[in-house]
Amino acid sequence: FMLNERQMSILTYITEHGEAKNTALQSLIGDCSMMTLWRDLTKLEQEGRIIRVRGGAIAAQSPMAGQEANFTCRAKQNVSAKEDIARIAADLVYPGHAYYLDAGSTILTLTYFLHEGSYTVVTSAANTAAELAQKNRYNITLLGGQVSGVTLSCSGPQAEQMLDGMNIDVAIMAASGYSFNGGFTSGSLQEAQLKQRVIRKAACTMMLMDCGKIGRSHPFTFASLDDVDVLVGDSMLTPEFVREAEAHNVRVFSVNDGLTPEERSAIMKELFAHKYR
Repeated sequence: FMLNERQMSILTYITEHGEAKNTALQSLIGDCSMMTLWRDLTKLEQEGRIIRVRGGAIAAQSPMAGQEANFTCRAKQNVSAKEDIARIAADLVYPGHAYYLDAGSTILTLTYFLHEGSYTVVTSAANTAAELAQKNRYNITLLGGQVSGVTLSCSGPQAEQMLDGMNIDVAIMAASGYSFNGGFTSGSLQEAQLKQRVIRKAACTMMLMDCGKIGRSHPFTFASLDDVDVLVGDSMLTPEFVREAEAHNVRVFSVNDGLTPEERSAIMKELFAHKYR
C-alpha cells in the first residue's frame, strides 16, 4: 500500500531509532492531532511495519521485536494474511482424526474457521483450548506446564510428559521465524523442545506461516523443511521460498496456488493416506 508523506516520516523515525514515544512522534508530525497519529500507527501496525506498545511503538525488525512481542501485539499483525491461511488450513482438517494445535495467533485464527464435526485436539495453547472448548463435539486436551506471556502456551517437562502417552495424526505448527540457514525457529528453548517432540510423534506435520516470518531468525531451531509435509502460507510467499520448500518435498498451499478447496483437500487426503500405508 502507499504511504503518505506523514506516515513515511513516522515509519522512518521509528525504523531509525528502533522505538519511539508518542510524544516524540507528535512533535515530528507537527500540527496533526493525536487521533491522526493513532490512525497512522494503526495502519502501519496492520501492515506489519511496526508494533505498538504502551505510549509509543517499536520497529517490527528491532531487537525488541526480535525477542518476540507479546501475544496481544502479534495478534494485531498481518490479520488478513492470517485469515487467508486459516481458511485454507480449515479445509485440510477433517473430523475423526487426532490433531495437535500449536500456539500462536495464526493457529488461534484457524479455530474460528474450522468446519463442524467431531474433533480430537491436543494443544499447548490456553487460548486455543478455551476457544475450542466452547464448541460442540470437540474433545480438547490442554498440556500443562510453564505459561508463556508471548504465546499463551504451556511448555516444559510437564507438557512433554503428558504428550508421551498421546497419539497425533496431524501436527499443525507455527513458527516465530524462518531462515534458509536456521530453519523454523522459536524464541523459547522450552517451546522449541516441545515442538520438536510433537513433530516426532505426528504422522503428518502442517506448518502455518505468513511471509512476515521469512528472514526472521530466533535463537532456537525446532524444525527444518525436511520435517514438514504441508505448508500453508499467504499470498506474499516468495517464489524463492516456495521453490526451496518444494525441493524438500513440502506441499505448499496459498491463496494464489491456482487450486480449488476441493483440489487441496484431495491432495491432503492422498498425502495422509500415504503416511498411514
